[in-house]
Amino acid sequence: MMEENKKTYSLLELNLLVKETLNQYLSQSQWVIGEISEIKEHYSGHCYLELIQKDEESSNIVARARATIWSYSFRMLKPYFESTTGRKLAPGIKIMVLAQVNFHEVYGYSLNITDIEPTYTIGDLELKRRETINRLIADGVFDMNREQPLDALPNRIAVISSPQAAGYEDFRKQLLGNRFGYRFSLKLFEAIMQGDEAEASVIEALSNIYNEIDKFDLVAIVRGGGASADLSCFDSYTLASHIAQFPLPVFTGIGHEKDTTVADLVAYKSVKTPTALAEYLIDLVSEAEQQYLYLKDKLLELSTSYIDSSSSQLIELAGQLKSASQLIVFQHKNRLTKTWSALPALAKFYTYKNVSQVNGLKEHVRTAAEKYIVTKKFSIPHYQRDLKRLTFQTISNNTQKVDFFSRLIETMNPINTLKKGFTITMIDGKSVKNASEIKDGVLITTKFWDGEIKSRVE
Repeated sequence: MMEENKKTYSLLELNLLVKETLNQYLSQSQWVIGEISEIKEHYSGHCYLELIQKDEESSNIVARARATIWSYSFRMLKPYFESTTGRKLAPGIKIMVLAQVNFHEVYGYSLNITDIEPTYTIGDLELKRRETINRLIADGVFDMNREQPLDALPNRIAVISSPQAAGYEDFRKQLLGNRFGYRFSLKLFEAIMQGDEAEASVIEALSNIYNEIDKFDLVAIVRGGGASADLSCFDSYTLASHIAQFPLPVFTGIGHEKDTTVADLVAYKSVKTPTALAEYLIDLVSEAEQQYLYLKDKLLELSTSYIDSSSSQLIELAGQLKSASQLIVFQHKNRLTKTWSALPALAKFYTYKNVSQVNGLKEHVRTAAEKYIVTKKFSIPHYQRDLKRLTFQTISNNTQKVDFFSRLIETMNPINTLKKGFTITMIDGKSVKNASEIKDGVLITTKFWDGEIKSRVE
């Protein structure tokens, strides 16, 4: 049972006691570090937050407190924080605030924030950014996109942007209306470029590009101007990892002059604005054109040099061929002349040789006949008939040989060959043996037995 003299409190009394105690011992404002878990801007201008603290090892929440920034303070603190840090007050951001501890007997414990230290958040954001970069390096993907091969003529571009973004329109006009008249093919893959949904939206656009990757040379992520505080999604590890590992070069031009996001660091190329990105791509095509023109001029120079060299060699070979042809014609002409000169003597030789053989045969027959007559007187009539037959046969045979050699000699005479209708075709004094030697427009000489004519081949 409860003691009769034991002191008791009503809930209100206890809460008032707590309030009085806190006012007594925590009357001064305190600098407090916490992570924003929830934040809501009320239409009245007040800002309501929930601050938490997590265990460093387990990430479990170990403390929680409600906080308020009244409108008269929030109007100053919000632009000051965002312009200094380049980030919005949003869930997940650590902040250092000057807060007055309040305890209301109805609403309980809360913090009234009167000031904020943005340099602490900058340090924490930079720490997270560095952790993201180190994680990408440890994963071995930080430099992967810069190692992707870029086409020599990169004019097929997949664009990730919001269709309403001024930056996208600037990029499109600058690229398609370039002063050189270069042709570019653009296809827009729509994405939300700021806010809580931006990260997932850009990753989805990358996935859609991957499904038709053969149609593109590169990816351009463009975004118009605006507050730097809207760039937080581009510091995301997940988005940066997707960009780093994408199998096409990724170019970023997300409209910020001062800040460099993690996405910029892992991209193949990063420029400050969509317009600057368009100019960079135009310059790439211009460089490709200059390289092409240089190679064309070099090829023309080498071709001209080779043709000149080949022409000189051809002229030299033509001269050598003409000299060789004239020599061969001269040699064959001499041989033909010698043969022609030797024909009469050769004919006389064969005629004399056969006549001698006939005379010798007659003498041999006569001697044999006389001997046979002496030894075979009783067979003279018989042998006379045989001798007469043999003699006429021998004379006939040798006469045929003489006629054969005479006709052979006559046949070998080139004049007789030409008289039969044959001709000799010559080019530059050289006899033509094959039709392939005669080209269109060549002057040829045709020799007959009684003269020659010249003709032009068509």
